[in-house]
Amino acid sequence: MAEEPNRNRSADVPGRGDGLTPPALRVAVGLGDAERERALLRELSDDDVLSVTARCLAADEVLGYAESGRIDAVVVAADLHRLSRSALDALARTRLPLVLLATPADDARWGWFPGPVLPLDATPELVRNALLAGVRGERIRPVAPASAPAPRIAAEPSARHEESTEVTTLGVVSGPGSPGRTLVAVNLAAALGAAAPTVLVDADLAGPSVAACLDADPTRNLFMLAHADPRTPREWDRALAEEVQPLDSRSPHGVVLCGVPKPEMRAGVSDAFVERLLAELERRYRFVVLDLGVDLLGANAGLHRLAVARSQRLLFVTDADLVGLWHARVGLGALSGQPGIDTDHLALVINRHDRRFHHRRSEIEWALGLPAAAVIPHDQSGIQRALQAQRPVVLDRRSRAGRALLDLAERLHGDRLRLPPEPAPARRLRWPRWKPRLPLALPVFARRVRGKQKGEPHACDTAATS
Repeated sequence: MAEEPNRNRSADVPGRGDGLTPPALRVAVGLGDAERERALLRELSDDDVLSVTARCLAADEVLGYAESGRIDAVVVAADLHRLSRSALDALARTRLPLVLLATPADDARWGWFPGPVLPLDATPELVRNALLAGVRGERIRPVAPASAPAPRIAAEPSARHEESTEVTTLGVVSGPGSPGRTLVAVNLAAALGAAAPTVLVDADLAGPSVAACLDADPTRNLFMLAHADPRTPREWDRALAEEVQPLDSRSPHGVVLCGVPKPEMRAGVSDAFVERLLAELERRYRFVVLDLGVDLLGANAGLHRLAVARSQRLLFVTDADLVGLWHARVGLGALSGQPGIDTDHLALVINRHDRRFHHRRSEIEWALGLPAAAVIPHDQSGIQRALQAQRPVVLDRRSRAGRALLDLAERLHGDRLRLPPEPAPARRLRWPRWKPRLPLALPVFARRVRGKQKGEPHACDTAATS
């Protein structure tokens, strides 16, 4: 009786129900995540139909096993190291049953893939069934998640966002490193503040830098607002008026709330306070731009997850070079793996892009699995001028990066943004030294010339001879 389930499972595979002990289906697994791989192998270790023959850390290892004929099927994750479109094409040409784990599994970019595409959190049973279906030559595409989705953080505000048609809260996030997240947040807030009430919140508790970018007063900050602990609407109005500062003279409707200036003050900003703060800001401003850090798994993970979940639009900033794209892949993995975070409204902002050296926009979109909202060109001189002046680069009409950021802000606003003109500098009157002497010298020179023409000696010549 104990062997009955094994006989039934062996019968699922063609040619394995003849009463003999069949060889197990040799599977190569490359998931790119040790925890995910451990959970899958723990369930498949007792399976008499499947046998995990190879555990690969990169796409070239999987391809080597597939081309050598030592395996019968392949299970890979979309975030496996070096798994590009060309590598997937090479795996497809081996004619082996392929199962791909990706998020989201129903993305249109996987329409060409010949095998089943499952979610990253697919159960071992679902992966097993997809492998056996591939052996039988069936093409299935189960895209439903294996378990019920986790509840969203701050469900009531999220429901209100779904009913609203206007963008109110914009979260700017990034992976490890310095891809220019604060630069994007500051300039979007400056451009939007030219047309609508906009507040920029430096919510990066690990490394706040908005105050340095805008020459703002760091003593008026997020911690002081939390320390005031406002409760009523009147208290919130008074506390916000004391802590927010004008963003720039050419962004008349934009204000900024600086971040925590000292590490020991981070504990004073609680998750509950941030939730109340965002609710109050959304009642007072048309746009709320959040400069969020990368600490989605650290000590301040709850605060960052709350802010990300509260955002109606998410912009993920990445550098265009290979190291920046690698960090972006790590950050996107941490972001998509958090419960309560909806990545449907997540888009890329490719920063510091130089078409001479970097990949094209379509290639970056395919590699990271997200559409790009904007490509910011590499503009070293324009960025350095803005940093030196401590002003947003979007206000510099000569900057290529500023024009690209202005275009992104206009698409978020839904209309053209007209920035106030740059005030003309006061002209400094400088009277050249030679001008007072010229009127005095000309008559003397003219008389001397006329005297020589008439043959009369000049007074100066007469005095010299005498």
